[in-house]
Amino acid sequence: MRLLLPIELVKTIKNVRAWYKLMKKSILLVSHSQEITDGLKEMIEQMQKAETVTIFSLGGTSEGELGSDPLRIIEAINASDDAECLVFADLGSAVLSAELVADMLEPEQQARYHLVDAPLIEGAFAGAITAGVTDDLTTIINEAKNAGKKGWN
Repeated sequence: MRLLLPIELVKTIKNVRAWYKLMKKSILLVSHSQEITDGLKEMIEQMQKAETVTIFSLGGTSEGELGSDPLRIIEAINASDDAECLVFADLGSAVLSAELVADMLEPEQQARYHLVDAPLIEGAFAGAITAGVTDDLTTIINEAKNAGKKGWN
């Protein structure tokens, strides 16, 4: 075993930090129902143990009613510490809220905001699991999009 000199150690630490930042992903679950997103978050977290993936449950309104709230999505993005944000929404105004948020973000936030056209449950689950093993956004998004296409033929 070779000991690292102080300068080598600093370079190694910087490389690890850069890698960690590259690997960080946030999965934003947007639905009309908090119960739906809470249950999905729980299911994903039981399977996905990577420290680089954070799941946000953003169902319902800030008052706890059925509906959607763009401001909750923005709060989750701000809490994501510069991570890539993959957004999964179920239907109707949840999708509209997610699209509205894209127009409200600063350019640097828009660059890391990805509204994924995939089924909420299957897509978010596949996307989160894939995000734990790769930093390739194209792979993550493709796995999410294809998740709902595998039927019980």
